[in-house]
Amino acid sequence: MTRRRPFETFVVGTSDEYRLDVVTDPDVDNPSTIVYFTARDVDAACQQAQKLLAAVEGADDRFGELYVHDGDGTALYCDTIHLPA
Repeated sequence: MTRRRPFETFVVGTSDEYRLDVVTDPDVDNPSTIVYFTARDVDAACQQAQKLLAAVEGADDRFGELYVHDGDGTALYCDTIHLPA
């Protein structure tokens, strides 16, 4: 199943845009923080997402849903990044 969500960003001229939805609630559709960033590829985006997840305030055991911009205003699910307690 491919999860699609709107991808709202103001970065122009790149297709390597990513979004990390930081989740601290059992409901993944209710992120506590949303972070937009660019990366050269999905591996670099996963590494950056781990750093961002560690920097965001929240529960010790939290995770983030990583999405990539498809170029048409939609966010496509890439990976789940987990920061264990």
